[in-house]
Order: sequence, then C-alpha cells, then structure tokens
Amino acid sequence: MSDRLPLTLLMLALCVAILMWLVPLRSELAFWRPPFVLLLVTYWLFFQPQYFGVFFAWLVGLSIDVLFGQILGQHALAMSVAASLVLSQQHRGHHFRMLHQSIFVAVVVLVYEVVLLSVRSLVEDIDMVRPLFYPVLSSALLWPVLFLACQKLHSRRL
Repeated sequence: MSDRLPLTLLMLALCVAILMWLVPLRSELAFWRPPFVLLLVTYWLFFQPQYFGVFFAWLVGLSIDVLFGQILGQHALAMSVAASLVLSQQHRGHHFRMLHQSIFVAVVVLVYEVVLLSVRSLVEDIDMVRPLFYPVLSSALLWPVLFLACQKLHSRRL
C-alpha cells in the first residue's frame, strides 16, 4: 500500500485545525493559541515531502486569508517561508529526537509569526505589544501530542 495520506483525511485534519482556530478563548488565553494549521502543514511537509511542498503551503495560507478575511497573501507568504524552512531541514527531521523536533517547530512558528507581524506592520497601524512568543511556546509543547496523533492515524490507515 502507498504511504500517501488520502485526500479525505487531509481535508478532515485541515478542517479540524481550522475549527480549533475558531474556538473562542478568553483574552488571556487567546495569545497562547498555537497556529494549528501551520503545525499540520509542518507535519505533512516533514513526513510527506514527496507530495507536499511550498505551493501546497501557499495554497493553505491563501485559503486561511480568504476564510478569515485577513490581508490577502499574508498567511500565504508566512506559510511559504515556514514551508521553505521545513523543507530545507526535512532530511534531518527524521533523525531528530522529539525534543529537537519541538525546538525546530518553535523556530518555524517564530518565523511564521515574525512574517505575519511584518506584513501587518507594513499594511496596518498595529500595536506591537502582541505577545509573539506565546504561540511559539505553546506550539513546541503541543508538537509531541500532534506528532503522535498524526503518526497513529497514519499507521492505522496503513
């Protein structure tokens, strides 16, 4: 059997990640929300690079921009830059321990957040006190759980 994930599973996972983004949180907790869609795209790029690439990440980012009414292209650009970083280190990622993967994911999320903040600061007059490191830390802590869940789904499907 092929190790390629079926399209329905990909779309379902993407819909769940978007729904997790939409779950209302109190204002104190909202800053801690990790970019679930980016984490899923990172997983797919890490472990299925033959099927997913920068163009896929760009399409996912563009769909986020359209769905949430954001500045058109900001998430597409941020996802593309993050995807390039992931793909540049993908061959090493299989050999990383979980701690190193979490640190790498934190760096990817930091790059993503910096690109988003840069685009917003160029286009809008924004308040620069937005906590930038909260989603980075929560993503690093969430990565092992997401990784194991995706691995379990992938192995059960095979």
